[in-house]
Amino acid sequence: MNLEELRVQIDQIDRQIVELYVQRMETVSRISAYKREHGLAVYDPARENVLLERVAGQAGPRYAEDVRRLFRILLTLSKEAQERERQDGI
Repeated sequence: MNLEELRVQIDQIDRQIVELYVQRMETVSRISAYKREHGLAVYDPARENVLLERVAGQAGPRYAEDVRRLFRILLTLSKEAQERERQDGI
């Protein structure tokens, strides 16, 4: 493959990442509503730790720490979205 073909491949992957991110955040919104209706906290440290270990394991040793960092960011964005929804009464 040449550089242009590789960049096209990256662009396609980036589109998939965005689509999956949107799906994830829409699911986070539904989780937020459930937690609010059932009086549950936004932050669940045990769940977060399990998730981080699972995704790091899926990534394998080469990318484990990078994936942990990526998912910490995703989890922060998810918690912030849930907090906003609680403040806005959504």
